[in-house]
Amino acid sequence: MFGLFGKKKEEPKNALDALIHTIYGNPPPAKSADVKSAVDIAFNEFLMGIVSKTEVLRVAQDLNAGPMPYSTNDLAASTALCFFKQDVLIDSLQDVQLLARMKILEWVNEKSINPFLAQSFEDTLYKLYKP
Repeated sequence: MFGLFGKKKEEPKNALDALIHTIYGNPPPAKSADVKSAVDIAFNEFLMGIVSKTEVLRVAQDLNAGPMPYSTNDLAASTALCFFKQDVLIDSLQDVQLLARMKILEWVNEKSINPFLAQSFEDTLYKLYKP
């Protein structure tokens, strides 16, 4: 009533809504990702130019078109993670994955990435890129 008590909590309509509420809160924030910046970060800082920038752009646009309310850093990390998970790229990305994990840790310390996404990023790369 009159906006005095903040935004009304929404009941999740499906499992994806429930996941979004778990990650981002209820109600989740509005999307704030700058796709171009997210692509540049994913391409230059995470993937070190090993993957085609056109492919990075395509993945970022596809992810951003979905319902997740990504920030720019969230979108960059999620985009890069799609490539780190591809079996055919694991050997090529072996050396850069550690730098990517360090960047995520830096963002966690700065509170500039969603902590659930950061944990998923770390857990996934830890499993795939064991020494």
